[in-house]
Amino acid sequence: MPYLLSVCEAGSLAGAARMLGVNHSTVYRRIEAVEKRLGVRLFERLARGYVMTPAGERFYEFGIQLCAGMDEIERELGGQDLRLEGPLTVTTTDSLLHCLSGLFAQFQQMHPDIELRLMSDVQSLDLIQRNADIAIRPTKAPPDHWVGRDLTKLSFATYAHGDYWRAVQDKEPEAYHWVLLGDDLNQSPMSKLTLRCKHRRAKSTVLNTMMSVFEMVSAGFGIAAMPCYLGEKHKHLIRIHDPDDSANWHLWLLAHPDVRRSARVNAFYDFAAKNVGDQVLGTP
Repeated sequence: MPYLLSVCEAGSLAGAARMLGVNHSTVYRRIEAVEKRLGVRLFERLARGYVMTPAGERFYEFGIQLCAGMDEIERELGGQDLRLEGPLTVTTTDSLLHCLSGLFAQFQQMHPDIELRLMSDVQSLDLIQRNADIAIRPTKAPPDHWVGRDLTKLSFATYAHGDYWRAVQDKEPEAYHWVLLGDDLNQSPMSKLTLRCKHRRAKSTVLNTMMSVFEMVSAGFGIAAMPCYLGEKHKHLIRIHDPDDSANWHLWLLAHPDVRRSARVNAFYDFAAKNVGDQVLGTP
């Protein structure tokens, strides 16, 4: 399209080539290819230059309209990207969603035209990279293809309800009942801490989400390893084993690079960077 419109406006191959910054032969080949594909001659080749045929004049009119429409689309979409409105998808874990719910509500009140979509899951970031704009996730090594910020260190300890612990603390460790988060590879901080603290003959119950582990321990079901941001904030839970520095992870705020320049993504990114680590997690 640019080659044809340039010839229409310049009236010659040489003039169009100068406008486009290409050589004469490139413009010639493009014109010949389009005319062959359309099966119609768009220009009369005269000594004084290229003159549009009636078909060429119609093509020029449609081309100008098409370019104007494309410019309008670009302005509209670009303007939308600069406005604080539209959908924003954030992924985090179930336990962090529990702790950050107040912040999400605060952000929504600040920006009512942004449609906040919250995904609570345990998928790896590699699997969800096309489904979320921003991730707030604990990890030891964030993926290289995300851009982000290390918000804070996450510590993990073991906890039990005070009533449960008072009932079993004088018994042998093998009598303690443990509540475990399912982890086949034993690679999570909770799994590593449990392996260090749990007696090998102690009975256990396995659950598949961190919040279900938290709820069962809060009900007095047993002992569990969990993030300190959960255990320390429950008034009836007491810490049984202190954090193990070797099991620490970090909480990362990550944005998909394709949408990092979006106004709504930037608004949430800046808000989370200022508030999540210091005001919500309060890790020891």
